[in-house]
Formats: sequence, structure tokens, C-alpha cells
Amino acid sequence: MESLIKEWTRFLDRCLENRIRTDVFDAATAQLYSKSPLPGRKLAALLLKPRSASASSLDPRVVVYVERLLALKRFDASDVLAAAYQYSRDHPTRSEDAGRATKDGSPRWYSPLELEEVIFHRLHKAFSTAERPVSNSEAVKTLIAVSRWMSAMVTSHTSDSMIQAMAGIQQQPQQQSINVREGLGMLVVGLIENGRILELLNRDQLKDIRKTFSQSLSTFVPFLSQTSLQIANRLEISQKEHEFYDKSLTGVNGETNQDAGLEVATLQLEAVMDLPIVNTRGGLFIFLSAILAARPLSDDFIILNHLHARYKIDTQNIAIELVTATFDILANAMYRSESSQTMFCLKSFLVNKIPILLTKLAPSIFPMTAEICITQALNHVDPNAFPAFSQGFDDIMGNSNSLSDVRQDFLNSCALHKLILPNTIERLLGETPMQGPPETKYAHKDLLSQCKMNFEKVNLFIEELENLDGNAGAIVLAVAEFIGHLCETQMTMYLKTICNLLSRKVQALDIMLQFTSPSSILRPLCQFLEEWHYDGDQGEYQPVYDEFGAILVLIMAFVYRYGLTYHDLGISHDSFVAQLLERGHHSVVPENLTDEQGHQLGGWLRGLYDADKEGLSNEVFASCRPQDFYMIVPTLFSQTVMACSAEVLSLESVKGGLEYLQETFLLPSLIGGLSWLTTHALKQTHEDLDVTMQIFHKLVRSAPTSGDAQAMHSTIISIVSARLERCFRTLKRRHPSRTDIEPLLHSIKSNLNYERSVYPSMTELEQWTNAPHNTLNYSLRHTVQQLSQWSPANSLQLNPPSYTHRQVYASMRILGAHKTLRAIIDEVKTQTESGNGASALDIGVSIICAPTIENSPIPVNWTGSTIPAPTPPRTQLNLREMLKAEFDNAASLVSTDPSGAETIVRLHRRVESHLAMVAQAALQSAQIELPNVGMVDVQTQNLPDIDMKAMNDAAAATIAAAGGNLEMEKEALQRSLDQHLEGLGDATDGLDLSGMGGMSVGVGAGDATGVLGGDMDMELPDLDLGDMGDMGDVGMGLGDDDDAWGLNFDNML
Repeated sequence: MESLIKEWTRFLDRCLENRIRTDVFDAATAQLYSKSPLPGRKLAALLLKPRSASASSLDPRVVVYVERLLALKRFDASDVLAAAYQYSRDHPTRSEDAGRATKDGSPRWYSPLELEEVIFHRLHKAFSTAERPVSNSEAVKTLIAVSRWMSAMVTSHTSDSMIQAMAGIQQQPQQQSINVREGLGMLVVGLIENGRILELLNRDQLKDIRKTFSQSLSTFVPFLSQTSLQIANRLEISQKEHEFYDKSLTGVNGETNQDAGLEVATLQLEAVMDLPIVNTRGGLFIFLSAILAARPLSDDFIILNHLHARYKIDTQNIAIELVTATFDILANAMYRSESSQTMFCLKSFLVNKIPILLTKLAPSIFPMTAEICITQALNHVDPNAFPAFSQGFDDIMGNSNSLSDVRQDFLNSCALHKLILPNTIERLLGETPMQGPPETKYAHKDLLSQCKMNFEKVNLFIEELENLDGNAGAIVLAVAEFIGHLCETQMTMYLKTICNLLSRKVQALDIMLQFTSPSSILRPLCQFLEEWHYDGDQGEYQPVYDEFGAILVLIMAFVYRYGLTYHDLGISHDSFVAQLLERGHHSVVPENLTDEQGHQLGGWLRGLYDADKEGLSNEVFASCRPQDFYMIVPTLFSQTVMACSAEVLSLESVKGGLEYLQETFLLPSLIGGLSWLTTHALKQTHEDLDVTMQIFHKLVRSAPTSGDAQAMHSTIISIVSARLERCFRTLKRRHPSRTDIEPLLHSIKSNLNYERSVYPSMTELEQWTNAPHNTLNYSLRHTVQQLSQWSPANSLQLNPPSYTHRQVYASMRILGAHKTLRAIIDEVKTQTESGNGASALDIGVSIICAPTIENSPIPVNWTGSTIPAPTPPRTQLNLREMLKAEFDNAASLVSTDPSGAETIVRLHRRVESHLAMVAQAALQSAQIELPNVGMVDVQTQNLPDIDMKAMNDAAAATIAAAGGNLEMEKEALQRSLDQHLEGLGDATDGLDLSGMGGMSVGVGAGDATGVLGGDMDMELPDLDLGDMGDMGDVGMGLGDDDDAWGLNFDNML
């Protein structure tokens, strides 16, 4: 054995000294192992043993060899842990070792702490991905090693702390020591969350192993919480879930000694009194800011469910607060100097979306109150942010962010949707409107029929998308369904035209996602590209590339603008578009290309750069499907740069060949090509920067000649503009003397800021952190404070505090969920102590419950879309889940921070209550399938007569509650009441009793303005009128019947 150890020691030492490559190491290891096999634990010990007494830094080659020997199965995870533990500072010193060290006069050798940290994290990854254990033996031995290390670490650091305390020394643990603790904690997390490990721990034969592991874990979690609370909380949650407790600590009655005090604290927290529920102005403002922060999350069901959960049945207040909050968001964006695209997106939401939501609320409130709600909401609007036309001339001066026309556009849209009468717009504006509402209110089914009959119609409708007139919702739904129809019918030429038109209209993309899910637009297109194939009688293949590329550019425009993943598109991971998103910007070395790919790549290289040929022939296109071409584009660019640098190709030949890539049929390849080029240019391992810059100039600055190609080229440069800017600015810092970089930066200036990201810019982040003594944590607390103190009753502050939900996203990404939540908790606690707790609690709950792009506490399913949004994968804990973990640990805070514990309890109660009500409202909405609501349901309902006294009382109460000009509101009430009664008279006049086979009940929206928000025609076959009593007042009970609450009767046609 000693000879084997010496032989392996000499081999490993020489490998480390000579920095042997992994492939050579693998071969040499296999050869030596076949001749001199060594047990895994001894082999691991030889590799991980310290090679000098002063080894304080990690040799990365050791880690590489550890991974190779693990892959070669020369030892397993337990061997690595045992060997690392043998040379760890946590390993207890035996008496004989201590004596030997004293006699020799030399200290004990230890491995560097960084090595332990890296080993823990690498093994955590292996166990969390179920890569290990490969055998039950490895699992059991790993549990034993980890249990031993947890106990030793706690004992070692506790004894050191006691010695320092006795010596009067107060010293915090070093960061590297903390990193090792966290690494071990993450390894334990990986073990507990490993299904095979859990199965073994639950076996009766391994109850001793489970007991030892539980004992070690019970002492390790409190120890870890001193420096790494987030990991400790995660372990504690798993410990409770799987009951990994040390049973030896239980008392006579089976209760733990710690639980005795915790139970008292738990009883105290259960007795914490709730604060009054206050629906602050800032609460809904936060919710709407969150759903419009980047990619719109403005699903009708999400918004309405949130409103009903927040305001219950007070739908009149819902309408007022909804309109007010949307105006607040616009005012906030203007004061924050948001971009013109952001301003347009918010204007569209107000003008195109809010009236539709109000019509869906209308059936559940008294019908005459729509005008009153809008009037009251406009009274709350900041007049400085929304001036009258006569007070501002920003539009004349070309200020695209001016809000002087917003009130008019909103009121025109309300009139279009029959919420108010057109002749009331002038009174509500306080001046003569510059223009009136559109003549026609679009219905998406009608638009879809027109598009199917005449394709040219869809182009006209798309052009109207950016009109702020209230018709955008119907257009979006019609266009989305028409795209799906064209995909089903294989109408590629029409698809090309639509995709080209949409991809160049950036603002139209924003509007589309306000009304439907990304998958409803893009999944049919992705599936269409996936199934694309050449026809057997295909003549010209270049037009196929033209059509394919136009569709691909639209998909990429959506993907890059909103950061969509293949999950968001609703496609599988192995589909073409998903693979293009993952690998479409990575080149492949020629040795790894398949024979078919090599043949295709050679054909493209010859077609583009062969001077003896006239150009790209039809055979080049015919031999390579578009799907295959776009996957090899980065490799095509790689080979081009390499050949030009080696002077195999001249620069002029390359520039001539690249001109083909500026034609519409190949232009989409620039997305993958330029993405690869930006990555390659930043690598400092080559000498071809001059060639790379020449290619950049050719592809970026040289615009195509044709109009369609110029438009597509501009869209593609916008798509990759963020990558280009980062690349060019980095190169400019590295090479300040180069004069060919600044022109590139100037040429892409108009294409920048294409992405609508949830994360802030560096300028914005510096504003939150650059002030003296300012941190992101402090800035978030300050934001919560400002929103808590913003009261609707405070007429001196109509404009909202500066807020963007990007601040919450940035805090979650930089600080983590735990520290972000702690900032909210601490500020709510401070506000509570100062007497403003109810408002602060509402603000905290609104931030925690706000929908998000990732890991949302509220699922954004887009239930009403033609293709609902798929459920995205979870990547980390959200604020709600972190609050749950804090709540579970709140009892332990009672003795040290009772106010903080109470705040956590109140926040948790309110958050869970709100989300439960949202889920209940969503369940009720899901049970109502509007297109299937038939008269069979209506026949069974009781149709009571309208109680005129109740209506008058409600109207009087509304007038009493409304501020502002009461006389005008009385007149509005009277007009609406008269119209409602006339509508009822018209409805009874419409009864056709001549044919007993059916009866038509027509309630026209034009006859009963503001009553139902749409036309409703229903057929009642074989209706027995004998049981219906007096038909004089057919009111349908929509104002009094809670079961009809939230129904949208627009879709009952």
C-alpha cells in the first residue's frame, strides 16, 4: 500500500507542478489506475492534502482534478468530503497529533478555506440537480461526513468565540470563514432537497443516520443564522417540513426546551391586534405601476380580481380609484422624465384599456354612476400635470411627453364605449374639445371577418393601432386571431406583410401586449416556423427565405424588447425558436459540425465569397433550410473573420459577400451574426480586431438601399443595440486611440433603449445610491415612507411621489428577497410607531403582492386570451414567500424586537388575506365562460322590478359623497336616470309577441347610455310568459344581483 501511495503522490504532485491538461490527466490517471488501483478515500486525501504550511490560496488545478476524478468515478462525493475534512481547521485536533506537532516544532498544515468553499458549492450543485448520489453507499457516507462536519464547525467556532470572550476580545468572523459556513449550508440544502437522500433518511434501517444528521442540523441552523439568515431560514423550513429534529432535546412532556419559550411568544403574536384597513391612494398606484413596469401584465382578470379583492363590492369607488391611479401613473412618469415610448404606453393604457375595464364594472353598479365616477376621478387629478389646451403649448413646441391632450382622449374613449354622452365632454374638460370621439366602435369579431374577406383591411387596422381613440383593444384581438388564422391556412405572403409592418412599429408591440398574452401572438408563428418545409415543386427558394425571415424578425423583436423566454412563447425547449434563442449566437468549431452542417456551411461560404461565381445560386438556398441556416450563422461569421484575418479571403471579398446579408431575405441573420461578433470582439485572445471593426462598419453603418430592407435593418440594429453599445464602449475604453469606434456609437444612437427592461439604468441606480449615507436599502425605505404619507385627503399634494417598480426589481436582484423585505418591514414598523401604521401597512402589502415578470405572487395567466400564458418556472423566493419564512420565525424575535415581530405578523395576515380573496375572485371568474352564457341560465333567474326608491336613495347618497360642483353632478344623475327609464321603455317596446316560438329582448347601448356598456340581444325560445308576471320593468337585476357582478355582456352576441 505504501508503494502505491508514494507512486500516486509523485504522480499528482507532478501533474500539479506541470499544470497538466485535463485530457492528458484523464489518460494518465486511467493508465496508472489500471496498474496501481488505490481506494477512493486515500486517493482524495492525496490530492487534497496541503502541499505547504503557508498555503493560503487555492490552486484551481486541484479543483479541476477533483472534478475529473469524480467524473471518472475514481472516488465519490463522500471521499472528497472526508479528505477535505481531514485537513480542515474545523477538524478536531487529536491528542496524539497535538503532541507530535509539539515535538516536531512545526504547526499543523491546513487546506485553504477557499478550497472548502468551492468543494461545498460544487457538490451542492451536483446534489441539487440529482446528478448525485450515484449509489446508496455514497449517499449514506455523504450524510455521515456532512453531519460530522456540521457538528465540528459549530464546536470549533463556538469554542473560539468563548476563548475570545474570556480574553475580552470582540472579533467578528472573517468573510472567508462566513463563505465556508454558507457553502456548507448550501450543501445541506442540496442534500435535504434531493429525493434519493430523503428516501434513504426515511428508511427504518438508517434511523441512526437520521438521528445523527438531525442532531447536527439542530445545532448548525442557529449557528448559521448568525451570519447567513436567508440560508438558515431555508434550512429551517426544510427541517420543519421533514421533521429533522433532535429528539434528545425533548422534555418530559415531549416539548423541546426552546419551544417552551417560543409557545409563549407565539401566543403573544396571535393576540396582536390588526390595524384598520385603509385603501390608500398609493396602494393601487403601486399595483398599476407594477403591471406596466416593462412587459405589460395588464390581464383584465388580474386587474379586476385585484380590484374586487381590495374594494369588495364598492364598485363605484373601484371606478373612481382606477381612473385616478392611472392618471397618477402618467403624472409620475412625466415628473420622472420617462421616455416618450413609456409615456405613450401609459397613455394607451389609460385611453384604450381603462374604459374597457369600466364597461366590465358597469353591470355590477347602478347604471347612472359612470359619469359621476369619471367626474370625481378628474377632480383628483393634478392640474399641473394635465393642463388645458389653452394653458400649454408643449404640443406645438414638439414635446411628445405633454399630457395636455390626455384628458380629452380619455373622455372621447369613454364616450365611444357609451360610458358618457359625447355632449358632456366639453363640460368635463372645461373647454371646447379639439376633436370628438371616433364615429365607430370596433368589435374584434367584425374586424376579423373584414380581414378574412379583404386582407388589405388588416394593414389599415394596424396603422390605426397607435391612435389613442379607444379602439386599440378590438384591433389587437382581431390582429392576433388573424395571425393565427394565416398560420393555420399557410398564407405566407400575407404573414410576411403583417410581420414586416408590425416589426417596424415598436409602439404597436407595446399596445398589443396590453390586451393579450405574448404566446397568443407568437406561439402560432413559432409553430409555423418549426413546421416550415420546402414544397416538392418549389421553384425559387429565395422568396422562402424572405417570408421566413420576416416572421422571424417579428418574433425576435418581441423577444428582445421584453426579454421573453421560450416559456413565455409557449413552445418546447427543443423547438427551433427555443434553440435559436439559446444557441443562435454561439459559433461551433468545425470539428463539432455534422456532415450536413459542414456541407451547408461550405455552400454558404462559396456562395458569398467565391469571386468566380456570380453570387448566391438557387442551389445554395435549396440545400439548406432556413432553420438550418440561422443555426450556423455564428459559425459562418466565425469562419469569415478567421479567413479574412489569415488573408485567405480579402477584405473586399468579405465586404462584397456581406452585402447579400443586407437584403431582406438574409437580413435577419444579422441578429445572430452581430451578437456573436460583439462577444468575439471583447475577447482578448485574438489579433483580428481590425477585421472585426471593418465588418462592424459594413453591417452597422452601411444601410441597405431598398426601403423595406432599410426598415428591417433599422429594426435589427435596434434589437441588438444593447449588445452593440456595451461592446463599442468597452472597446473604446480599452483602445482610446482608435478613431473607428465613435462613428459606430453615433450610428446606433437612434436605435438605443429598445429593450423594455424591469431593471433600472445605471443613471437611475446611481440616483438611489450616490447621495451621502444613501444605500439601495435606505432608498427603498424612503420610497415606502413617501408613499405611506401620500394621502388622498391631502389636497396640497395631488402629484404622486416619485416611484417606479424598477426599484423593487433592482433591490430584489442586488440585495435579495430577504433584505428587500426587511427594508419594507423596518419602514412599516417605523411608520406604525409614528402613528401612520395603517397606511404604511397597505403600502407594504401592495409592494409584496404586486404582480411581477418572474416569480410573481399572483399568477398572470391571461385567461381571456386566445392562448393563455404558460406558467413560468420559479427561480427564487418572492417577497410573499420570504414573508412566510419571516412569519414562521417571528416568535423568536419577540424577546429582541417585539415591534418588528408584530409588523411581520400584520403584514403576513394582510398579504395572505388579500391573495386568498384574489384567488377566490379568480376562481369565480374562471367558472364564468362568457361565450357560453345562454338564456337557459337567464330563464331561471328572478327578474325583480326596479325599486325606484332605492335608486333615488342611492343617487342622493352619491351626490352627498361626491365633491366638486354638486349642481352639475345632479344634472348628470337626472339625465342618466331619464335615459335609463327610456331604455327600459324601449326594451319593453321591443317585445315581439306575434310569434310565440321566440321572444327578442333588445337592450340597446345607444338607448340606455352607460347602463350595460354594450349591445345585448338574446333569444328566448319557447318562453312561457304566463309565469313572468308584469313585464313592465325588465331590469334584470344587474344592479342588485351580486352573482352577476363582473360579467361582461359585450361577448354575449
